[in-house]
Amino acid sequence: MKHLWAMIVLLFLLSPLGAVSMKANSIGQVLGTFEEGDRYRLDVTAHSRTLYDEGRQVWVEIDQEQGPSLKTTTRTYRDGSIVRRSYDGGSLVEEQIGKERIAYTFDEDGRLITSSTTIGEGEPNLAYYSYAKTKPTLISVARLGDDGLNLARFVNESNRFTVTVVDEGGGQRYTTIGSLRLSDSWTVGDELMPVTIEETDEGFLQVREGGKTRTYLRSGLLHTEITEEYEKTFSYNEEGEVTSTRTQYPDQRVLIEYFSDQQRVQSKEFLGERSVKDTVYHDDDTYTQTLYDREGVPYVDVTWAKDGMRATAIRYH
Repeated sequence: MKHLWAMIVLLFLLSPLGAVSMKANSIGQVLGTFEEGDRYRLDVTAHSRTLYDEGRQVWVEIDQEQGPSLKTTTRTYRDGSIVRRSYDGGSLVEEQIGKERIAYTFDEDGRLITSSTTIGEGEPNLAYYSYAKTKPTLISVARLGDDGLNLARFVNESNRFTVTVVDEGGGQRYTTIGSLRLSDSWTVGDELMPVTIEETDEGFLQVREGGKTRTYLRSGLLHTEITEEYEKTFSYNEEGEVTSTRTQYPDQRVLIEYFSDQQRVQSKEFLGERSVKDTVYHDDDTYTQTLYDREGVPYVDVTWAKDGMRATAIRYH
């Protein structure tokens, strides 16, 4: 009996007038049999699919066979926008989204080799994809368009993954080590500083680049940052949100900043052991500063407008 019902459903689906309603998600993937109360419904026939969101049509998609292996799928959205995709032997070879048209070519192993993007009557932007010789691993993408040449290179080593993006103005480099994410950039004429990464005795990861040294917890959170101008230490709560920072300067100044819900709420400035200034930040972006004299005794409170250019209240102690 089960096989009979399956055959009936299949024949109904393949018939030009037949349609089967399936449960789906917001992008039209089938999730099972549709039941009343399900938000997304996908009506499927032999050559079309229609997606509904709580009864309202999202898009309708129609297939057209144009040869032994060539098929074009046209998807029309509720607002009238159209996306047209062409497939050759199951591989996407061209898609058109509004005025943008993208053509693709593949090698004999099915890997994407080139793409050409044209908008309206403009010149095409070309992209060339390179792979490792012995593995189906993408190692670089070269793009040539109106902005010149752009090259992205991917290096996957045993302990890190690095993405380097270079254009005619400079470049950026992104490095991933476990949960740690690092990034740096440079412009034309600047030399990209070498990066040294090592483990400290405490089990932290220490990253040295130029004149800056950063130490990260194993969770990827920044613990300390040291330069010639300052040394900053970060503290966090259990959720990984920063609660305070302490910055030490060469002239013995110390700045401690406190945060709540990722917003700075207070700061305290010292010179050695002596208080210099306290600042409280208000919800309306104004702030109040308490200034101390040379003996470390507070003598005035000044409230500033959020532009920091106008005092709105002054109270002497």
